[in-house]
Amino acid sequence: MGALGKGMKIKVHPLFVLLMVVSAWTPYFREMVLLFATVLIHELGHVAAAFFYGYRVKEMEILPFGGVARLEHGALGWQPRHETIIAMAGPFMNFVLLFVVIGLQDLRLLNDHAASYLITINLTLAFFNLLPALPLDGGRILRAAYSRSLGFQKATGVAIGMAFILSTVLMIAGLLALWAGFVQMGMVTLGVFLFVSAWQLRRQLPYDTIRFLDTKKRQRGSRPLPVRSIAATADTPLLKVLAQFAPDAYHVVYVRDARKQTLRILIEEELMEAAMKPGGGGVLLGQILAEH
Repeated sequence: MGALGKGMKIKVHPLFVLLMVVSAWTPYFREMVLLFATVLIHELGHVAAAFFYGYRVKEMEILPFGGVARLEHGALGWQPRHETIIAMAGPFMNFVLLFVVIGLQDLRLLNDHAASYLITINLTLAFFNLLPALPLDGGRILRAAYSRSLGFQKATGVAIGMAFILSTVLMIAGLLALWAGFVQMGMVTLGVFLFVSAWQLRRQLPYDTIRFLDTKKRQRGSRPLPVRSIAATADTPLLKVLAQFAPDAYHVVYVRDARKQTLRILIEEELMEAAMKPGGGGVLLGQILAEH
């Protein structure tokens, strides 16, 4: 990891810290330590995969149910294949730990109680994080799968929408179980956590899109990219077109008049240059044509 990990900050979410402090006065402190170690290894799987592809990790935050690795300059999402593999690396580490625990238990190097707990939390972390909802790993995989066809912003919106649906299902299921006499506060807590995270992601989606476009502009290399064509009228706002930009593709926009006749083709660089100018967010495609 070496230089790639230089300057990486490690943060622990306040909720996790609170749980650790509270558990110190209960019989469950050992379990919380094991949970922290498991979540840390899960997140290090993401970090190792990011390092493998040459990304620099700015910050790693440990959450009660996983973690977040924030790459420099918002690079994650630039290549869908990379995002998918980096997202899968966390749950993969949980399955590796699962087999390690089973092996240690078979060798009598780990008692049944600790082994049972570690098996449960690794399965829980793996499957919960594979749910197709942002900010979970499954949500990143879902966004990567749809980003080429829908564009980065719309694909992110789909994954956030799934988060609201799944969080609502979890909260309702937990409350119904509680009403029926079964205590399922963990399910309610997961639902609340997912809902709040999705709400925050939806608020920052416009800024994430800007960061994505900036990263796309700066990281374009010499490798060939598939061309993605978009047709739009001259009175279409530039932001509406940029919202359809997909990672790992080069965009050309056919600007047409009211009679659907092509006036001109605008390429990716021209559109991004216009967007970066003062007031560029509200400009129309026709205005860009007039300037060239």
